[in-house]
Amino acid sequence: MMSAKAPSGDAAQKPHGSQNVHNRGRNRRNNNARPHQQNKSGGGQHPNHQRKNYKANNNRHSNRNNKPQLRSRNQISHAVLSNSLVEVSTSRQLIESSDGIQNRRRVMNRLDSMLCNWSDSLLPTASYADMLTTSSNKLSSNKSNHPSLLSFGSYRLGVHTPDADVDCLVLAPPHIQRHDFFDSWITVLKNAEVSDLHPVATAYTPVVKFSMDGIKIDMVFARINHVQLNWLAEHKLRLEQVKEEKKMMKDNNVETEFDQTSSTVIVHHNNEVDDELDEIADKIAEVVVSDQMLIGLDETSVRCVNGVRVSQYLLAIVGTNPTRLENFRLTLRIVKEWARVHGLYSNVLGFLGGVNWAILVCWVCKENPNAKPSMLLNLFFRTFANWSWPHPVLLAKQQLHPIKGVSSHPIWDPVNNFRDAKHLMPIITPCYPSMNSSYNVGEPQLRRIQDELRRATKISHDVCFGRKTWSDLFKGNDFFRQHANYLQVDIISTQEDDFREWFGLCEARMRILIAGLENPSFGTQAYPFAKFFTRKEEDGKHVSSFFVALRFAEDTEKVDLGPLIVDYLQIVNSWDGRKETMDLAINIVSQKNLPSFAFEVECEKENEVDDDSTSSETSTNTNEEVASGLDDDTSNVDASKATKTVQKSPPRSAKKKLEPGHDSGTPSMFISPLKRAKIS
Repeated sequence: MMSAKAPSGDAAQKPHGSQNVHNRGRNRRNNNARPHQQNKSGGGQHPNHQRKNYKANNNRHSNRNNKPQLRSRNQISHAVLSNSLVEVSTSRQLIESSDGIQNRRRVMNRLDSMLCNWSDSLLPTASYADMLTTSSNKLSSNKSNHPSLLSFGSYRLGVHTPDADVDCLVLAPPHIQRHDFFDSWITVLKNAEVSDLHPVATAYTPVVKFSMDGIKIDMVFARINHVQLNWLAEHKLRLEQVKEEKKMMKDNNVETEFDQTSSTVIVHHNNEVDDELDEIADKIAEVVVSDQMLIGLDETSVRCVNGVRVSQYLLAIVGTNPTRLENFRLTLRIVKEWARVHGLYSNVLGFLGGVNWAILVCWVCKENPNAKPSMLLNLFFRTFANWSWPHPVLLAKQQLHPIKGVSSHPIWDPVNNFRDAKHLMPIITPCYPSMNSSYNVGEPQLRRIQDELRRATKISHDVCFGRKTWSDLFKGNDFFRQHANYLQVDIISTQEDDFREWFGLCEARMRILIAGLENPSFGTQAYPFAKFFTRKEEDGKHVSSFFVALRFAEDTEKVDLGPLIVDYLQIVNSWDGRKETMDLAINIVSQKNLPSFAFEVECEKENEVDDDSTSSETSTNTNEEVASGLDDDTSNVDASKATKTVQKSPPRSAKKKLEPGHDSGTPSMFISPLKRAKIS
């Protein structure tokens, strides 16, 4: 694993007079000693050390990386840079329109009504309803019978894009079981004619995926016990009261005008007041789920509830100040879009998902509460490009034990849990039970994330001095020009429904393939790109392609990929649900023979941002010469046998093309990948 040194920090201001020379010498001596001091204190050690050191490590990063520096004479003001960030987010369509937001609210309200009716249909007897009424302090049984629908993720944080899904939690009363959620609730959804319905009851966090009125929904389930019924009833009652107040305020907010030409009365509504009332209703609907709500929940329900609690905690850290909240949201939007463009956004593929990026951005905002978005973005890239992984990112001190009445649940503990100690990029959720939200990250994924963070750090620095613009963060993504050889995985089916199931299985197991391709003993390194290129071909087949770039050791002349991919093939080929309409093809492709769609998507996105921009320079000659040792026609890997051998000639002229440390604009371009990465 590649580890980065912590930066030396901001230069201290030099004193006046004769002490200036002496202080410069002292600073020089301190800077020279700093790397040794860091190693001595365990800066790059395995995370098996005392938990109390974690806070100190976080503070170390804060002091060295996050202290805002004084603006130099040639540096553009952060107010101007922040305004240009808003323009970029608008041009890239990262902010949903008011009509789109209203449509999402209508879908959520419709789902809430459907859940209430479904809950009523599952009530076993009238006496049970009477018991519910008694246990909820004589509140209406209709209120305590009904589930609550709470959102989390990007929609709850207010950073969702127009095509983003809505993550939501069904907090259900005791008479609804989890098997009801994956049985009768699925029937209700089918009758409502939702599309793309896909329940996954066996997942680590069981989920029902579907689309309603063009909005994609990911719905999870948690069942509370009788103790919390009173809370559930009060929550529904408050929400209904707000809706009534909203209706009354709308009626009082109507202005009339008499049109003399038509002798009619024209009614005017104040849309700003309507939007304000909608926001109030949303806040009531998103009531805080405290630790008390964990009483009586099983481990699966705790995981489902944790998504809501983390989102609420992040918003609480950012605070209620509107400016700080908008700064957080703008920074997070840009970071997520940057991660998507560069193939770093996918939790299931071993990269980082929405909650991971949100925690990282929140950490920077917490350390720099008054910084503008442009400064926050610059600090974000600079901080985590130099973060000493596997030191964890912690928003708050870990809560080791639950409150009274809550069952004990496993927490992230690298000291006593050897599995947790092996995590490469710990990003810890702030609520009990604290978990590593990025446990999926492997060495290939971490290496790509670090490469792109360093590249983005340089770009953002150049933006501050006017040498580049923020649009440069999203163009020049040269992944398909950086490497000589690629593994192309095609997931294929002749039927659309079968393709959806087959794709879900192959995607969920793709981390196994990536981990297999990362094998120092075989002289291979893997560089995955977190994006699937899905299309329907002329023969009617549904195909989705995934790419992993391959690097080989300098003295490697022959690689048999069979042993590296056999684990993945055995899992997908032995799936009980596989049909004859489902197929899988794995091929080695040289850079010059990559399919055109890999480049068309990149160019199309760049043109949307800047029609006049030209693509950045790339070092393709080296890759083409390295790729010359591979014959695409003979490097086809049979998905059923996986025994094909790949031939490769040593990169004889690579040293002349690219010297160590040369900045080609493409990260990780090195002569001997294994030697430079220090993999043994």
